[in-house]
Amino acid sequence: MCNDLPLSFFCRFAIMVLSQKGATSMKKKKVLKIVLCTLLAIVLLAGTVVGAMLIHSANYDVPDQADTAANSTGYVQAIGRSLYDAAGNELQLIGINAGQILLQEGWMSPFALEPLKNEDGSYVKDGDNNIQYPEFTEEEFRSGLASNPNLADHDINELMRYYWSCFFTEEDFRIIKEDLGLNTIRLPFYWRNILNDDLTLKSEEEAFSYLDWFLSMAAKYELYIVLDLHGAPGSQNGYEHSGSSIGEAGFWTNQAYVDAVVSLWDFISQHYTQTQPELGKWIATYDLLNEPTYQYGGPTTEECWDVFDRIYDTIRDNGDIHVITMEGCWDFSTLPDPADYQWENVMYEYHWYNWWSNILSYEMLLAYHDSKNIGRDYDVPVLIGEFTCFEDTEAWNYLLGEFDSRGYSWTIWNYKSTVTGWWTTSWGVYTCQLKAITENEDTKCNVATCTYEEFIATCEKTRTENCATGTLYKVLTDYKNK
Repeated sequence: MCNDLPLSFFCRFAIMVLSQKGATSMKKKKVLKIVLCTLLAIVLLAGTVVGAMLIHSANYDVPDQADTAANSTGYVQAIGRSLYDAAGNELQLIGINAGQILLQEGWMSPFALEPLKNEDGSYVKDGDNNIQYPEFTEEEFRSGLASNPNLADHDINELMRYYWSCFFTEEDFRIIKEDLGLNTIRLPFYWRNILNDDLTLKSEEEAFSYLDWFLSMAAKYELYIVLDLHGAPGSQNGYEHSGSSIGEAGFWTNQAYVDAVVSLWDFISQHYTQTQPELGKWIATYDLLNEPTYQYGGPTTEECWDVFDRIYDTIRDNGDIHVITMEGCWDFSTLPDPADYQWENVMYEYHWYNWWSNILSYEMLLAYHDSKNIGRDYDVPVLIGEFTCFEDTEAWNYLLGEFDSRGYSWTIWNYKSTVTGWWTTSWGVYTCQLKAITENEDTKCNVATCTYEEFIATCEKTRTENCATGTLYKVLTDYKNK
């Protein structure tokens, strides 16, 4: 039974249980026993799959040189297991996520609502005296601003754009390209960036003004963009990072939501092939939906594939030849053979999070994914769209080397984070560390009660020059200089 369950599930489950204040030692021991059972099964399984993988890999032909020649449109293309740039050169996307700009994630956000409080009214704090906050979604961020008595309606749009302008500036594009030596940014965005509250399309100017600016900067610094729909209406996975509901993936069962997302990608496709084709050439791929799961905590399923297929057909009907990326949760076994849907010029994406973050556990994680890959890689490029090794430099070097040797593209999570707790520099190249000064002072900016000036001051704190570098900065600069 152990080797039938995804390792990522155990990782998430274990970290959740072990971090619970009320978890008993017996409960913790039981969780660890289950996890160790899984890891042992992976080790045993890994030795049996290597030969089969080699045989399987040998079944694919190397693309003919003529197939990789420059195409007239100049877009990145997927041929066999590789990506190719407009000049026909093989391309590996190596990059970073620009999360936390267009979609707030509470744990890494400088904003919040009310912090957690004890029964006596004092703040709940961690062992480092940092104030703790409840889960915080993009919808709560927006509703908090809307309910704030100190802010007029016209203030809110101004403030959100000011935040975007502080959190990610032209200097950040330069850093990513020149200092870190990367060639790609994965840009998560939210459905409300493109759609109105009633699911109708925004005006082209309103929907694309920031995205066009972002792509113009990318073009200036010759950086590819993975355009990632990170949050769909109703939530495509039930997690807070989808922007809305927690614990329920309501997107899949609401036809209006599905239709709206199809329209959203139709709008994006038309904009970047007809209105702004030169900017569109810097979009390496459309990442249709982040971590899509039909059921909260589950894998990507056939119900998800059918939605992918609708979006794929809509994009291709526009004459759009961008690479289209489908994500699978949480391993290679959760995506179909593209031939079954007649998909071409596609890339498959997976996210790997390993809570133990050491070389041994990553070796086991790779062995597990390799075992699931038998007969299921389908001769398409692979993107590891999110992952981290926290502050383990040795694990970072090992994993990046493995991805490179396998020809995988990769984008690390994340470029920048704002934190108050024990996750210090683990989740970003840059970290804005907020700390409580007095017992009565909130660490984060409360969007439901702050003034215009307080919001602006918080935005200023997030500028890269006010943030600290950590392990990941050194890992990437060392990687660049190899």
